[in-house]
Amino acid sequence: MILGRWIVAAALMTVTVAAEAQVLPPPSLPGQDELGATLVRAIESKDVATYASLLSDTLTVFEDGEQIASSKGEWLDRFGKMLAALGVSFKVQPGFSSTGRLLFIEYFNSMASWGGTMPRHCCWSYDAVAYDIRNGKVAVIRRLRGGDHRLDARGLPEARPF
Repeated sequence: MILGRWIVAAALMTVTVAAEAQVLPPPSLPGQDELGATLVRAIESKDVATYASLLSDTLTVFEDGEQIASSKGEWLDRFGKMLAALGVSFKVQPGFSSTGRLLFIEYFNSMASWGGTMPRHCCWSYDAVAYDIRNGKVAVIRRLRGGDHRLDARGLPEARPF
């Protein structure tokens, strides 16, 4: 009887120690979750003014590892026009959040209005976009150009367009 109680106590202690040993993910920065939600709403509603208010004046933007903008004004001159363009719609899918970083998949339907050739699967394309947050603003944007196939849960192109 005493041996049985000892085994149960040892088993409970092992479970408790294992639960305490798990490392929890670091918390979001203060205001990070709200900033992320506002960012999604601003992009999807094409609200350039609200989008601009979330950006640091010293913003740096990279696309496929190459720096393409070194200030908020330079980025808005480029992306702001695309965001506000007629015939363009955006859908943002949250992907990941960690302390000071938000990752989204941005889907956009260009309808070829940016002057390029029409995408193969008219007209949706996607980019993976990471936003680094400092002092309550987006300080760095890292964009990885995607393609014109939506990815399924396994990361493979879906057979159907969006």
